[in-house]
Amino acid sequence: MTSPFEQGRRRGELEKSAIRHVLDEVYRFIDFFEIERDQFLKVDKEKLKFVPERFLEECRGLAEGAESSYEEIVAVNFSTVIGRLFRDGCTAFIVPKGCSEDGSVMLLKNRDLGLRRLHPQVLSYSQLDGYNEFLGVTDAGSAYWYQGVNKKGLVVFNTATPCQPLDPTDAQGMATPILVRRMLEECDNVDEAIKFIETNTYSACSNLFLGDCERTAIVEIKAGFKPHVWEIENLDCRSNHYLFHTNPEEKTKEEILSRLQTQTRYARGKQLIAEKGEEKIGVNDLQQFSKDHSNGPSPYSVCRHPPVVGTPLEKLMSSTTLSAEIFKLGDEIETFVALGYPCQTEFVKLKYDEAVPEPLASGTLWLEKLKTKH
Repeated sequence: MTSPFEQGRRRGELEKSAIRHVLDEVYRFIDFFEIERDQFLKVDKEKLKFVPERFLEECRGLAEGAESSYEEIVAVNFSTVIGRLFRDGCTAFIVPKGCSEDGSVMLLKNRDLGLRRLHPQVLSYSQLDGYNEFLGVTDAGSAYWYQGVNKKGLVVFNTATPCQPLDPTDAQGMATPILVRRMLEECDNVDEAIKFIETNTYSACSNLFLGDCERTAIVEIKAGFKPHVWEIENLDCRSNHYLFHTNPEEKTKEEILSRLQTQTRYARGKQLIAEKGEEKIGVNDLQQFSKDHSNGPSPYSVCRHPPVVGTPLEKLMSSTTLSAEIFKLGDEIETFVALGYPCQTEFVKLKYDEAVPEPLASGTLWLEKLKTKH
């Protein structure tokens, strides 16, 4: 176990090349969009009120280890300018223990996001003094996680959902990655995680996937509204829309296409589930789900690739699959990780407490995959 600053410093040293890549790409993109560079360094101080000091301390350590400025690392994590450029994605599956081959609980997340080059993926432990240790995939240089499993056997991750504009007083609180990391650090099981959601405020809009050895749930969270809990007793999936809460109306071409893509991926996920029938599910099945290209290697497939048509900007912004991670909770805690397109990347198996191989921990494996021409 260690202090936030020391953890950040060690990660910064290890992820230095990947963090340098991120910063170079950030400046390239904001120059492309003709945004003043000093705008990148601006963060919303109101939102920072909901970021625990330990995360900012980790940013200080990341900056020192990577030989970057603290302001740049904080901006990579919390800049309002960069956040506006992203297009969220993700497709996920959840397997209760009664549906798996060996009685384990399993969860799969394909992590999708726009501006792919901006997000070198790393697999890393967080081991802060006084908090639950956890393991998950995140971006190089990030003090937040969108997914992980902690040492107590709790899995937490999200698939993003669109938010409509709200009165700011109704949308105060933690952003999704802060909520996810805090649950991993501060909760031991699904019951505690749901109580954490219900007793805190958030500015997030997501489907939260929760699993431990006994209970599986998907929680719809929507800023300004009460969370809705789906108890999961059969194999299920989600993409990027609500099933309970009202989805915002699509008004632009991009919003219409995004909704069509998420509905198509969700329908394909349900079809994959239906094709299994009463058959029990194993890790190999989830890996095949993760690689699925029924709708072609496009934004409409489970494994998403840049579109082969459209403007250079549309190709740049299109959500693509950055990584895939399978969590398996049984006699042991295991994770299976593919950094890059799952269809082109070997899944690496790790038992909890095993050391993460350097190419996964540093981001070099992901950067090598980025160089591959598609």
